[in-house]
Amino acid sequence: MGAPRPARAADLPAPGAQVHLMGIGGAGMRGLALLLDRAGYVVSGCDRAPADALGDLAANGIRVEREHAPSHASGIDLLVRSSAVPTDEPEVVRAELAGVPVMRRARALGALLNGRPLVGIAGTHGKTTITAMTGHAAAAAGLDPLVLVGGRVDAWKGFARLGGGPAIVEADEFDRSFLELHPTLAVISSLEPEHLDTYGSWGRLRAAFEEFAGRTRNAEGLIYCHDDEGARGLAEACGFSGAEHGFGYGFGEGAWCRLEEAGRRTLRLSWPDGAINLTLRVPGRHNQLNAAAAFLATVRLGGDLRAVARGLGEFRGVARRLELIAAWRDLTVFDDYAHHPTEVAASLAALREAYPDARLTVVFQPHLFTRTRDFAEAFTRALKIADEARVLPIYPAREAPLPGVTSELIIGGAGATAAPIDRQDALDLVPPEVGSGEAVLVFMGAGDVTDLAHAAVQRRAGDAVGA
Repeated sequence: MGAPRPARAADLPAPGAQVHLMGIGGAGMRGLALLLDRAGYVVSGCDRAPADALGDLAANGIRVEREHAPSHASGIDLLVRSSAVPTDEPEVVRAELAGVPVMRRARALGALLNGRPLVGIAGTHGKTTITAMTGHAAAAAGLDPLVLVGGRVDAWKGFARLGGGPAIVEADEFDRSFLELHPTLAVISSLEPEHLDTYGSWGRLRAAFEEFAGRTRNAEGLIYCHDDEGARGLAEACGFSGAEHGFGYGFGEGAWCRLEEAGRRTLRLSWPDGAINLTLRVPGRHNQLNAAAAFLATVRLGGDLRAVARGLGEFRGVARRLELIAAWRDLTVFDDYAHHPTEVAASLAALREAYPDARLTVVFQPHLFTRTRDFAEAFTRALKIADEARVLPIYPAREAPLPGVTSELIIGGAGATAAPIDRQDALDLVPPEVGSGEAVLVFMGAGDVTDLAHAAVQRRAGDAVGA
């Protein structure tokens, strides 16, 4: 399948038009709503999320309706749907019958941002954290960035920072969304099989990334993880490896920007004409790589080296990315979005490093039947990093069940360290009273396991960090 023409401003109606967003509560849609509002559009939306979860939109004067309804298509000039909204949703059908243009979220975003300095941060893992890190560092360096990210950042009280400087955007490969963007600078953190339900094959996924990265060849170029085989191979295939506009970072030999650990959470970066130390608050080798990508991107935008390093040192993380939600003397609880084996392994390894003497338990919720089927053995290996793995039923998201595909595919090869668990027993992993010992509990997955995590920590009385 050929790549679509990147979106442009002419694809949108003129400012002042009425734009309605279906699925406005989604992480990507919230930022788009604020951006459209700032651009002079009259914005409304609808979502099935609880009303209290949408308060940030209402606080900005954006009207949000609960549930979807065909009547929302009346009197609007454009309907924008998230990728989670199917094309046969009655509201979408009503709009099309009425002659109202219907656009995907990704295309509307591209139409607003293409043609300006734009950093597109992509990769099968790490893009949310790198985007937030880059935005935080760019703000610290005085670049006043516009940032759209797929996770909540407390410093911005939401999923976006509406600055007047360069745009820094999380570029999502799902549903080929990132091909609606035309970045001037691209970051590729990693590349391995993922979203095969969308692409059908590894070759098609890789071809989409090559198209995305290649758009920066005559602009600011490509920053890529040299340690990641897929990202490095992509850079070579696109002619960026060793080229003037290709910047590989990593711990391994041959990286343009070389990383070395220089102490607890201190990272030394060195490149052909400079070097600097970064002291990070966020744990894990994967976050050291993320910080290197953010550093290079921000410096490429013109940020002062020391100001960028200071901004990265102040970065405290993104919601649901190894987010500390409660801590007592006997138990520390995290909420994490990891839903691919590589991400699961990286998060658990980071917790092992940060809490070497604690007993580590993970409550994992598999996300999608196809992903569970395709990566069951890899999930099993990743979960063995924990002392105990408790696996919930599969969260189906947009999929129907597949015969024979259950959580048992993951549990079966893990031995005594893994077992199934239901939601009630998962709640009981946080006992009501403080006990003895040291333990770490992480709730992990891309589904509604986050609700379970927060419900669990509320069961214990007493003060706790993040509770």
